[in-house]
Amino acid sequence: DSKLPSSVRNTLLELFGQIEREFENLYIENLELRREIDTLNERLAAEGQTIDGAELSKGQLKTKASHSTSQLSQKLKTTYKASTSKV
Repeated sequence: DSKLPSSVRNTLLELFGQIEREFENLYIENLELRREIDTLNERLAAEGQTIDGAELSKGQLKTKASHSTSQLSQKLKTTYKASTSKV
């Protein structure tokens, strides 16, 4: 029982669907990158090699993730403002 007009509701549903797909893509990309990092670290360990800075600490990973999240947040805000101005 939505009080919103159907056109506005459909637009919102479409936008939320786009947001969900974007988060799914980021999640999948994140998993793939973590697997790749683990594989590369295992290879280095097996070869007995270490490279300074080769392994990021959790704090560094969080900083990089936070930066990506803020970029996504800004993109979502811009998209939201553009869509609401149309309504």
